[in-house]
Amino acid sequence: MRKIVISFCILLAALSLKAQTVSGIRIDGGDTPILVYFGGNQMCLPTTTCFVANLKSGYYTVEVYATRSARPGERVWKGRRLYNERIYFDGNSVKEIYVDGRGEIRPGSPGRPGQEEYCPDSQYDRVMSEQLFKKFLSEVKKEPFKDDRMEMIKTALAASDFTSGQCLELTRLYTFDDDRMEIMKMMYPRIVDKGAFFTVIATLTFSSNRDEMNKFVQSYGRRR
Repeated sequence: MRKIVISFCILLAALSLKAQTVSGIRIDGGDTPILVYFGGNQMCLPTTTCFVANLKSGYYTVEVYATRSARPGERVWKGRRLYNERIYFDGNSVKEIYVDGRGEIRPGSPGRPGQEEYCPDSQYDRVMSEQLFKKFLSEVKKEPFKDDRMEMIKTALAASDFTSGQCLELTRLYTFDDDRMEIMKMMYPRIVDKGAFFTVIATLTFSSNRDEMNKFVQSYGRRR
């Protein structure tokens, strides 16, 4: 009789544990505060991790935006979109989505965005995504002639903005300062994080060229 009672208690505990199992979709922004939307509806306040529980099985359009922590009564700042996918959820498990602050998505990977990449501003919607930029950089590298490379960059600038880091990657294709400066001057008007452009200028070999680029940047700021 005692064994029957013990077995019954274990069965009840197991059933209770199963009943308490929570399912849903968990979105992890790493160190970057995020806003999460399902089908256009905001699901959480600014947070680094958002868990949406008790969802039915089916397809969900998930959007994630960079933001910043908001004070009570302060308007929520909706910045750069980091993720926009239509995903399927089975209704039973916990689906993990890890969002990289640079716009890269690595499902199932505990990656973390670099703080220097956090850019909560809607103007970043025009920036070429990192995935697309990698392909673009690869195509530019394939061009053997400088003029053809420059034309590819000009064409890309007509449709997209760039970050200082992306500009730096393109300048590294060249050895001489003159070539690098040509790219810098061409891209600077379409650089969204101009405050970080000093990191690109710093790679120039000669101080005279760095001075020239600094004057170019200063002159551009006065013209606007």
